Amino acid sequence: MPHVTFVEGERVSLHPLEEDDLAFVTEGVNHPQVRTPVGQSFPTSLARERRYLSELNERTDAVQLLVTADGDRAGVVELDPIDREAGVADLGIWIHPDRHGGGYAREAIELMIDYAFSELRVHKVTANAYATNTPSRKMLEAVGFVQEGVGREDAFFDGEYHDTHYFGLLEHEWDERTGSGEADPERTA
Repeated sequence: MPHVTFVEGERVSLHPLEEDDLAFVTEGVNHPQVRTPVGQSFPTSLARERRYLSELNERTDAVQLLVTADGDRAGVVELDPIDREAGVADLGIWIHPDRHGGGYAREAIELMIDYAFSELRVHKVTANAYATNTPSRKMLEAVGFVQEGVGREDAFFDGEYHDTHYFGLLEHEWDERTGSGEADPERTA
């Protein structure tokens, strides 16, 4: 699994998705423990994931990366969309259930947040988690996100309506949390 390393942490590294990752992505996204918490009502296919990767490679408003741990595929983390004018990027992540509990999601999220603020120079990272996904809500809060609201029954999957919890993390909050210094007053979105 030779991949170019995008960013490396202590236990995980993030890599651009490649064609040979698509079978893992398809299997992971279709896993019931992933598909339901992320609110995907229908299964995906290898062909659909291949098209999506091709489209993603043409976009400038998204970054989707493979999460690896101990040299093995663990999941996917993304910023999609990235609104450079408003200075906001939306975070999403899933970790394969076989890799749950190793702290990989938290480290991947932290690496992606740091990238969003330091390299993309956004002002805010947003994320959401469905009411049915308590672990994701707790994870977002653990890394510093603040719940900003709840969309009541605004998502429909598995034959039911579900609430969506919306979260945000501002650059200065991240800087204060990580001790990375003052927010850059010269920063423009």
